[in-house]
Amino acid sequence: MEDIDYEASVSVAYLPITDPIHLPCPDMEGLINFDPIKAHRSCCLIAEIRKRHGLQQRVRVQPKPLTYVCTECGCIEPWGTVNNGTP
Repeated sequence: MEDIDYEASVSVAYLPITDPIHLPCPDMEGLINFDPIKAHRSCCLIAEIRKRHGLQQRVRVQPKPLTYVCTECGCIEPWGTVNNGTP
């Protein structure tokens, strides 16, 4: 069996960018000097504009798990039918 020489791994963060598609977009330059106060103010203004124009955030529907009661005859489904498990 041959001896195998392993090299230490290098993070992709330190490798040079070889494809221009992976360069940062020009519109992302706003994140260079990020100001949390301005970001919070912007979020508040967006919420106010949404309220003013009647635009609501989506409300997530609460999942309603199905509950089965199994007996010797079969399983009783939540809507009352009995499923014997036969096709």
